[in-house]
Amino acid sequence: MRCGACGAPTRPSARFCDQCGAPLDATGGADRATRPREDVESGDRRIVTALFADLVDYVRLVAEHDPEDVRRKVDAALRAMVAAIKAFDGTREKFIGDAVFAVFGWPQGHDDDALRAAHCALAIREAVSRETGGDGVAGEPLQVHIGIATGEVVAGFRSDDALDWSLTGPAVTTAARIQGIARPNEILLDEATVHAARKGLDVEDEGPQLLRGQTRPIRVFRLLGEATFQPWRPPIGTVVGREAERRRLRAVVDGLVAGHGSAIVVDGEAGMGKSRLMSDLADEARAAGVAVTWVDNVSYGSREPYRFGRALAQAVADEHGTDSGTMTRRLLFTADVPAERAQRWAGAIAAIARDAAFSGWEAEAQLVPTDAAQVADAIHELAGHYAARLIEVSGPRLIIVDDLHWLDPSSAGMVDAIVSVAAERQLAIVFGTRPGPTAADATLAGIERLRLVGLGEPETRQLAAVVAGAELGPSDGRRLHQRTAGNPLFISETVRAIFGPGAVGVSVGPAATASPADGRLPDDGGTVRPGLPMTLRALLGARIDALGEEARTVLRVASVVGVLFEEPVVAEVLGEQVDPEIYARLTDASLIAPIDAAATWRFSHPLIHDAAYWGLLGSARRRLHARVADLLETIEGGTAIGVVARHRAAAGDHVRAIPLLVHAAEKASAVGAAAEAASFWMEAADLVGPGPETEAYRQLARAALEAAPAGTSTSLPSSFA
Repeated sequence: MRCGACGAPTRPSARFCDQCGAPLDATGGADRATRPREDVESGDRRIVTALFADLVDYVRLVAEHDPEDVRRKVDAALRAMVAAIKAFDGTREKFIGDAVFAVFGWPQGHDDDALRAAHCALAIREAVSRETGGDGVAGEPLQVHIGIATGEVVAGFRSDDALDWSLTGPAVTTAARIQGIARPNEILLDEATVHAARKGLDVEDEGPQLLRGQTRPIRVFRLLGEATFQPWRPPIGTVVGREAERRRLRAVVDGLVAGHGSAIVVDGEAGMGKSRLMSDLADEARAAGVAVTWVDNVSYGSREPYRFGRALAQAVADEHGTDSGTMTRRLLFTADVPAERAQRWAGAIAAIARDAAFSGWEAEAQLVPTDAAQVADAIHELAGHYAARLIEVSGPRLIIVDDLHWLDPSSAGMVDAIVSVAAERQLAIVFGTRPGPTAADATLAGIERLRLVGLGEPETRQLAAVVAGAELGPSDGRRLHQRTAGNPLFISETVRAIFGPGAVGVSVGPAATASPADGRLPDDGGTVRPGLPMTLRALLGARIDALGEEARTVLRVASVVGVLFEEPVVAEVLGEQVDPEIYARLTDASLIAPIDAAATWRFSHPLIHDAAYWGLLGSARRRLHARVADLLETIEGGTAIGVVARHRAAAGDHVRAIPLLVHAAEKASAVGAAAEAASFWMEAADLVGPGPETEAYRQLARAALEAAPAGTSTSLPSSFA
């Protein structure tokens, strides 16, 4: 069969001519790549934090001491390293002589992998010194030097063996090079790691360093320790929007001053500003003369028994300039407490202190109860008494418990006991949590919830202006709001990506790194088009990783189809039917939302789509785009030719894409869609590459805009040079 427009041979199932792009009468399915599921599951692109830890002076030790003694000491150090990596959910990728290479964010991503890697490094340094200090070899404990870097890697099979993976990317080599310049017992980080930790680390800037084998210097930081909690604050002193929520939280402080306790849950997705709101509340409470205690839960501590209890005791002790044990004795073991109860409480605290740090408490073995249930009951009982005594000693108090979704299950009873005290005393408790089940669900069932949703479009523009230091034009503000769904973290990170490095995996237009002119961001129809910033890749990638393999695969195939997609198309591209439960699971995770009853869906917002899409290997993306294009050509009733053209282009099939883009441009021009026609012409020019044909397409784009009817938008596409 031949094309009626140009006479070129056509494929039996094609809807458009491969030579001229003209529609064809016949429909049907073209040859398709096989095994699409294997394409998706064979590997991915992801943001990870790599850690290299190397022992100092290993060669000298071997030269100066008995090899067997050195081996014993080195083995102790390596075991300590591996234990620390495991404790923070890292993956030990390999041993390299006397060094360890670990990665955080693979195979399971977390939204705090950079922070986990830094804490792991601190734990490695302490554990190596502790575990090797009593050995007689060289008379001194071993030392380490550690390098940490964050960035994109490709994770894939090294061979056909499913257990043999490899990670390739700049983050791996950068971490190794940074470790090479670290001094004994020094931990060095790259700038991307510091940024990804979101102010969770105390660091010292070491300045730009030109690393071996690299052509550009990178900024290196020395890790000093964990930072005191500091929520992200814009350059001005007010929160953007959230007036109703702030009024409700201020009422909590007013109630405390008036003598009433309360409890409230601030609920919202990551990045919605929960910590910022609660931080402002803490400032207001202190200004009103109310004592404030802030307790952070952390993802890597959710399996540590009674971690919340120890963190609360430490925070209160810090306020009074003492240690946890001394402050706990002062509050709990008063003259009016019966001896039997005091002994029970002391035994329970000793049980906790035996397995984890509780400063200032001597864990006497004979005090530890043998019945685990007795320990739990005593801990829950003393928690309520502790909170009540705290109010008696220091007056009205606000306790803020952030990231409740990471509460360790054993502390749920303690939370319940403290909430009970708030109903009777001048104690207010504010919990920050994300949607979904938590260990404290039973406790929170009857507590008021303050749900945070995305900012509106005006507030999105206002926050963007604060971050950028320039006013955002109306259309750019609208696009930014659509892209971020008003999530404050997403807004700030996206705007930062426009003005500097940090976008990963997406090409950035010429205006993306420009500085604002005359206090405004240019409203040229293409300014707010940065790639997906690294911090958001990690945050959203962790949400996707938390899905099961099948749901993750469906989400990634859907991302190739588009921000809007239909179930039959996904099933056809995937090559198998999808269990409806998968879509329900993706909806519950707030990743997709239904459009109508006809099995049409959309991604919750474009950033989630981008995170799923750019997590695919490039080779898999190209094959899946080809399958989508083949399928769209077979759908009866037709699909917009420009959509098919763009799938062909994304598949790397420029031979088929160019005539389709040309035909789409001609159709758009015929109906007066000047900007769309110019966009198609410019895309065709980009695919053709340098030459006369490219300039001809550019001239056609100019002509389309110049011939536009009066009142038609004539903004040039951002790629129009």
